Amino acid sequence: MARNAQGGQTETKSSRAVRRERGRAGIATSLTLVVFAALSLGGGAAYVYFGLPVSDSARIEASSRATKPQAAFSAEAGPEGAIPNGVLGPEGDLLSKATGSEPARLTVTTGRIPSGGSLGSALTDEGIRSTAVSEVTAAMREVFDFRSAQPGDFFALVEDDTQRVISFEFQRGRSTIYRVARNDAGNLVARSAEMPLERRVAQLGGMVQASLFESMLEQGERPDLVQAFADIFIWDFDFSTQARPGDEFRMVFEKFYDRDGFVRYGDILAAQYLTAEQELTAVYFEDDNGYGDYYTPGGHSVRRSFLRAPLTYSRISSGYSKARLHPVLHTERPHEGIDYAAPIGTPVWAVSEGRVIFQGWSGGFGRLVKVKHGNGYVSYYGHLSRFSPNLSVGSRVRQKQVIGYVGRSGLATGPHLDYRLQFRGKFVNPLKARFPNGNPIPVEARERFDATRNGLLTELRRANPALVLEAAM
Repeated sequence: MARNAQGGQTETKSSRAVRRERGRAGIATSLTLVVFAALSLGGGAAYVYFGLPVSDSARIEASSRATKPQAAFSAEAGPEGAIPNGVLGPEGDLLSKATGSEPARLTVTTGRIPSGGSLGSALTDEGIRSTAVSEVTAAMREVFDFRSAQPGDFFALVEDDTQRVISFEFQRGRSTIYRVARNDAGNLVARSAEMPLERRVAQLGGMVQASLFESMLEQGERPDLVQAFADIFIWDFDFSTQARPGDEFRMVFEKFYDRDGFVRYGDILAAQYLTAEQELTAVYFEDDNGYGDYYTPGGHSVRRSFLRAPLTYSRISSGYSKARLHPVLHTERPHEGIDYAAPIGTPVWAVSEGRVIFQGWSGGFGRLVKVKHGNGYVSYYGHLSRFSPNLSVGSRVRQKQVIGYVGRSGLATGPHLDYRLQFRGKFVNPLKARFPNGNPIPVEARERFDATRNGLLTELRRANPALVLEAAM
């Protein structure tokens, strides 16, 4: 017997919780779920599943009547188990409908994708029928491909007493949730939603010691913020080779939090990098159509038609030359490109948008990709270990799209990329080529840009210590 919300007693039938542990022997934490039924507007039962701490793998079965709220069911379960924050939706619930007012039994199965496993295997291990697994994956296909599921991703499946799928939820990390529920026609319909996060705007500033990467990490930030900062100036500055101790960096940027702490970075709103020779400054601005990009304080796009380098590399092992002693052939011949030393498997990007005109083996180049761009340019990427999947002659590529991976195929003494650039049929030095800037701020948006820029530059000048400026949902 259990006490209801009005202080009376409600009988539950066959209520039970099953504890499951996988590879976590000897450790346990508590699991608490609340499952109850409430009347929907149409007279059917609307099942609401509230999650408090829950195990990585748990199954709850509860018999309930649609006309009376039910009590909580508790059990012991595996360690570190918790329904991810907000996994049951912005309102904290998983809501689906079942028809009729007869007593119904809900079975709630929760778990996480195991290492080396899949959603199908995880559900099957919990005793879920293959037809139910197929139903869920088919419905979810509209919003999420389960082939990209990762170990640790959380799921919650609700079935009725006939093993009919009522609803399903799947959470990637802590920011995105995917839901499947039955509509009025009884069909499973999928949708996705971003978890509600708190937005904070922060400042960061400092001086490069050994490297920009290490200097930012020493201030408690993560590698993806370093990469995002470097990407802003990728057309004008090569942080792999040009950064020096004593350089200064500043930025104003977004951070997003849930109740458990930091979740992810948002946009970098303003950025600055100062060297002994140059000053690079950029501010983020969105036009009236919601398209955002980075601009100089003068209103010119920092984006250029070509990247300075097609990969993240450790050093330039050989430069552009009309007469170089070939390291394999030991003869003097032109080297009309740049050799970038990098580990095997390093992603190689297209330096500009264009169309693939060659992909295959090409003598001393080994595995080679050639991309034709506008205005008479063709880029070469040689000695690759492999090509990017789904890439072929005729494929359209975007700027910074991965087209292959560093290797040592062909005539190469070590892993590197041989990058070359042709202009109107003649090879040119990629490091000396000058490319035009992107589009400037349009006249009609200039006043709004100036106001945005002035505010961000004021905050940027203060970005020496890390400081939180504001918080807003």
